Amino acid sequence: MINYDIIIVMATRNNSYNVGNIPPQVAWTIVRGDTASFKVFVTDDAKQAIVLDEWTINMKVKRPNSQEDLGVITDNATTVLDLLPAPDADDAIGEFTVFLTAAQSQTLETGDIFDIQLSTSTTDPQIVWTVAQGSITVIEDVTD
Repeated sequence: MINYDIIIVMATRNNSYNVGNIPPQVAWTIVRGDTASFKVFVTDDAKQAIVLDEWTINMKVKRPNSQEDLGVITDNATTVLDLLPAPDADDAIGEFTVFLTAAQSQTLETGDIFDIQLSTSTTDPQIVWTVAQGSITVIEDVTD
């Protein structure tokens, strides 16, 4: 599945090792009042599509609490939307769709941030994995 075990053997001093990785960063542009969507494709370490039946997919959209944090991934933010992305009929194995209704897009502002997490309760301990993070740009709509 997903390899979380990392073993570092340090034979010499003054070497540095980078462990872990930043989730993919998504810049999502939407038009206020329109429906909007994008697809996410998730693979394991061997680049094989993950069967999503065993995972719960959650997404939070938050609004930073300070002007300097707009568009920046930060804990200093207030939840605007809780979404439950899911595979739809035309998604392949390992793929799911993030979808906003027209009403949901009305609530968003440029600088809002989000992340998407997969979790499973079929393992002990539970696995929680942030598969993407991003920021939102909202373009104003002309037609009502």
